[in-house]
Amino acid sequence: MNKKTFWLFIELKTRSLLRKKRLRKNWIKRLMSRLSNLVFALTILTCIFTVMHELLQLKGPVSLHTKILAGEITSDNEIPVIAEAKQFRLLAMKREAQIMQEREIEHYAEKFSVNAGLARLIYDISVDEKLEPDLIFNIIREESRFKPNAVGKAGEIGLMQLKYGTALCIDPGGTPKKLFDPAYNIRIGIKHLKDHLHFYRGDTRLALLAYNRGRGRINHLLSSGVNPANGYATRVLGDNL
Repeated sequence: MNKKTFWLFIELKTRSLLRKKRLRKNWIKRLMSRLSNLVFALTILTCIFTVMHELLQLKGPVSLHTKILAGEITSDNEIPVIAEAKQFRLLAMKREAQIMQEREIEHYAEKFSVNAGLARLIYDISVDEKLEPDLIFNIIREESRFKPNAVGKAGEIGLMQLKYGTALCIDPGGTPKKLFDPAYNIRIGIKHLKDHLHFYRGDTRLALLAYNRGRGRINHLLSSGVNPANGYATRVLGDNL
């Protein structure tokens, strides 16, 4: 083998080896690519399976333990404790309301210089009749200065200075003697005022003027274009007018 032939052989051999090496590298790349695709596909399938499993779990029956933890069901041993806690909370709220009420009554007793018993009576009846106690306290101060036995020049009786005829319109069984009873007088007086409030569609100023001067008189003045104000509503309502 001459020198030229030898180098040609070497070159061909080298090219062959390089070609084989390149083929081996390409095969490894293809294999790695396929493995990568397979791993990606398995990951996707795992995620899909997990989601489907969770959805099926949600649609399926929920265990009692899970419901208890979620607060949907209370375990038997917790029921008495919760019931007792609710009872204590209701009692605490009731007591708080009572304390606030006592403070309000004390405030009215001090503000209008009346005894606690009368202040409580006026407050309780006002609340029961769904009117502001402050309004009724001011009316009684203006009408009788909190004197249950007060009698007006026109025969008005008691704390809220009611005429016997007016009381009969509200309570057919009423008597002049009953009007001297503070609780009865306050109740009838408030009902009389509420009747005026209803007639004047909640206008407190006109209702108070009608209480003081009579509805007929107020309506006559209004129809004549005359302002029926005489200072009574201003004295009762003060800054609330």
